[in-house]
Amino acid sequence: MAALLLGGCATPPQRMQTLTVTPVLDTGFADPFILPLEDGSLAAYATNRAGPGGAPIHVAHSTSADGLHWTAPVDAMPSPPPWARAGRPDIWAPEVMRIGTRYVLYFTARHATRQRPDGLTLCLGAATSDTPQGPFVPQPEPLTCGGTYGVIDASPYRDTDAAGHARLWLIYKTDGNCCGVTTRFLVQRLAGDGLSLAGQPQALAGIANDAPWEGHVIEAPQFVLHAGQLYLFYAGNDYGSGAYATGYARCDGPLGPCHDAPENPILSSRPGPPALVGPGHQSVFHAHGRDWIAFHGWRPAGPGGSRYRALYILPLDWTHGRPVVGP
Repeated sequence: MAALLLGGCATPPQRMQTLTVTPVLDTGFADPFILPLEDGSLAAYATNRAGPGGAPIHVAHSTSADGLHWTAPVDAMPSPPPWARAGRPDIWAPEVMRIGTRYVLYFTARHATRQRPDGLTLCLGAATSDTPQGPFVPQPEPLTCGGTYGVIDASPYRDTDAAGHARLWLIYKTDGNCCGVTTRFLVQRLAGDGLSLAGQPQALAGIANDAPWEGHVIEAPQFVLHAGQLYLFYAGNDYGSGAYATGYARCDGPLGPCHDAPENPILSSRPGPPALVGPGHQSVFHAHGRDWIAFHGWRPAGPGGSRYRALYILPLDWTHGRPVVGP
């Protein structure tokens, strides 16, 4: 995938078919999120992992000047939230938005005491930092733990209302698949500082866990605005298998209704070589004049190790209003 990203002009379409799909960060970096920075560099965040010597990294963080070469992951949130389970807080799927003069990180963590039918509940939290690299300091209480089954995969979105006023939204997923219940996406307004939720959550209209490719779960929702049209990107099926894939829908607004694309999924496993296995939990971003899609995919275990989810980035093009992943 050499020369794919930021060092110059965009890759021409005829070149995409010859590119090899390989990780840009070939280490454990699950559920990635990419934040373009003002200086043209990229900041990436990912689910918890083990660091050097086995020490926990609660929020994995890496940076890149060109999108191809990335620093070794470090911890952007060294102190876990006080409300999370000690020892194994399960801090997953971080996403970051700049709000005012600071950066707000949204994440999932397992509550220390709140119970659901199969164990401790997963809740959504927020943390703040003056810089994108952290350290992010978590708020003392979760944003929400949802209903009976908990919630995961928080993704912030900013738009403007008819009067031109900025609005912040949070879209996230109910975690009913823990206990055999159909999953759905909820949307809720965020306060102006991004640190609390306003009003009641509403189910995203038109989206249901009902397509065969989605299996028993849809997750990792992300709103993307392109050419005046709002899109919802999301993942579906078992994240641990090769059936995990990525699709999209067109939405009339942050509350819907949304309309699934008939060509879903638009990103799925490929035989290779090298094989691409279970590509999902996408992060669509704009950098250096074009759109890209980051995602994780499974890599085989090395000697004495376990398989892991590495970071991939590919071009994202638009054809007649349809997102197309290259190569």
